[in-house]
Amino acid sequence: MKLADYYEDSANRLINDCIRCGSCVTGCRAVAFSGKDIDPVAVQDEIINFLRGGNELGPAAQFKFKSCMRCYGCLDLRCPIGLNPMLIVELVARKMQLAKENPWSMPLYPVHAALAEKRSSAAEYARISELSPKPESGLVFFPGCNVYKQPDKLLNALDILDAIGKDYSFLPGLAYCCGASARGNSGDAAWLQESAEKLFGLAEELGAKRMVFWCHTCLSVLYNQVKLFYRPPFECLSFSAYVAENLDVLEFPAARPCRVAFHEPCKNAYMGLDLESPRKVLRAIPGTELVEMEHEGRNTLCCGGRATGSMPDLARGLVDARFAEAKAGGAQVLVDLCHNCHEFLFSAARARPEAASGLAVENFAGYVARAMGRGREDCLVL
Repeated sequence: MKLADYYEDSANRLINDCIRCGSCVTGCRAVAFSGKDIDPVAVQDEIINFLRGGNELGPAAQFKFKSCMRCYGCLDLRCPIGLNPMLIVELVARKMQLAKENPWSMPLYPVHAALAEKRSSAAEYARISELSPKPESGLVFFPGCNVYKQPDKLLNALDILDAIGKDYSFLPGLAYCCGASARGNSGDAAWLQESAEKLFGLAEELGAKRMVFWCHTCLSVLYNQVKLFYRPPFECLSFSAYVAENLDVLEFPAARPCRVAFHEPCKNAYMGLDLESPRKVLRAIPGTELVEMEHEGRNTLCCGGRATGSMPDLARGLVDARFAEAKAGGAQVLVDLCHNCHEFLFSAARARPEAASGLAVENFAGYVARAMGRGREDCLVL
């Protein structure tokens, strides 16, 4: 299947068959959390009018578009005509791009590469930017692209993999992409498919029997979009799942007593992916006491990071809720798994210490590596 054809078919079905039931709006977790009274039928009418040929979105549809966190929390909604609810936002973004003179002309990864080089040594940058093929290992590690803005997270992850002691091929995330970059999220279906096929094709060439992903967006895209045109002939799993199954060879000589709350990536949580393995790893670290927050697992809360620029009040409300829940359980540290969550939560704690109130924010890879005696300073401190 061509993903671009799927997008076009979905747009036509939405325009012609939508019954305006409103479930894709009322079931949106971000809209519900915002407290804004929004007419779901108006949202659907305005989106359909826009896709049918309108020049701009109406105010209700603009709110829905801007509040979408791409959290995958709507995927379990049952659309009467069988549409993917999250795809509706992508169809809107796609039409916006196609209306431009040079659609999807944005450069890829300029900030990622610059920050990765600035925040790491020359040797470290070479380590995370060069392809390292080891076909005989049967194991491929792919970090995705966004973690390059915080290279300490990736370097900590590589140190943990090296401590496990099994050879692996490394596919650099600045050279390969799952397709969910700015272009993919803006509806460039052809580029998304081409990028994913290139990435997974190389993994096949490297003899992958297992492919480990650092980035949870990559895993979510695999199970939501990529599965429409490609089914990998090997196992795909998260970094935390791989660490969890190799705990028997890891040692934590620098572990300290700590009460932690765990903030999971909304995409994986809402899809029911990898809910237990990060918790298994944290519980295995001597002295670490894991406390669950009110919203956890498939009922977790998004960090709100995606709304920082477009809807700051919504973003602030979500992160304040996470801080409040962590503190309610007596946590000293809020451990996050996703680098994007970490950037937003960490920055919010520094910008508004009254909200965090002494609660530290650490990334999963850093927390684990530090307990092993290998952790690096968080680059966001610098």
